Amino acid sequence: MLEKRLKSIEPFTSNIEKNSRFCIGCGEPATKLVKYSTEGAIIIEKYCEKCAKAIEDSSVNQ
Repeated sequence: MLEKRLKSIEPFTSNIEKNSRFCIGCGEPATKLVKYSTEGAIIIEKYCEKCAKAIEDSSVNQ
């Protein structure tokens, strides 16, 4: 398994993105793009506010 390191958390930039995506953590509408860096690649995942906050909080505590 590849090691993912949190790179950034950014809001969606358009309403089309907000209305067409769901959080991979809980299934609610996604509002944040969470970017991870890993072995020469960037992984982008979509999360709601609550799940993105939990990811951000857990990365600060590491």
